[in-house]
Amino acid sequence: MLLAGCLRDTPERARIVESRVQRTVAGASLDVTQELRFSQTMRKALDNGIALRLVYRIDGCGLDQVTTLRMRYTPLNRHYELQQDGNPAVRRFARSGALFAALDRVRLPLRALPKTDCSGTLAVALDLTSLPTPLRFPAFLSSDQWRMVSPPVAWPSISPRA
Repeated sequence: MLLAGCLRDTPERARIVESRVQRTVAGASLDVTQELRFSQTMRKALDNGIALRLVYRIDGCGLDQVTTLRMRYTPLNRHYELQQDGNPAVRRFARSGALFAALDRVRLPLRALPKTDCSGTLAVALDLTSLPTPLRFPAFLSSDQWRMVSPPVAWPSISPRA
């Protein structure tokens, strides 16, 4: 109960503004416009080479799936990287600001094309369990610095082809 009280006072750092299903050559994707506000602690961890993972939970229409985006800084190469788990393509950025700007709009592949009369929910969260072991416990206790969870929002059904 004490932990629930702490979580209630944390600022909203993640908000999904809009999402929509798009047909692609490979099937379908969910285009997501979002607002993510990283705390100074998160930014400092990233700048020091700690990888951060965003987890997207897509539910509904039989598409219950989890997609993750991994961000990290590579000091030897002096660039930031953004990679979707399971995808070998890596996007590289010279500055952290460019990385965070790229996160304003992301495209999440869907395993299958949803039915036209079907919709679902989408939520994003920073995965604290993916942090290195020495950071996990402090991250769970310092929810004001590490908590980034969006409320679930509905993603609309796709429109039939004209």
